[in-house]
Amino acid sequence: MIISACVSCRESVTVNQVGIGSTTLSWTPPTQNSDGSPLTDLAGYKIYYGNESGNYHTSIHIDNPGIAIYVVENLTPNIYYFVLTAINSSGVESQFSNEVGKLVL
Repeated sequence: MIISACVSCRESVTVNQVGIGSTTLSWTPPTQNSDGSPLTDLAGYKIYYGNESGNYHTSIHIDNPGIAIYVVENLTPNIYYFVLTAINSSGVESQFSNEVGKLVL
């Protein structure tokens, strides 16, 4: 079963800088599978990011489905591009969310 791209809605992922070398991502957790059925086995998320649009060289796995905000730290000054996926209990990963870019100072 594939997790819905509800996490892919253009408005679902936002990025805010919280301090030098860090940024906060927040998102709306998905509630449906891609077939429209209720999502009852959300297991977590994966954040992908990199310095080039569409090229994500780093990932962070979040094993807690109750988390919908995450601070990415220890970033060097640069522009970063972020996408998010949702993962179900079978390990099936959704498609990438919308990409968001952020200049980190």
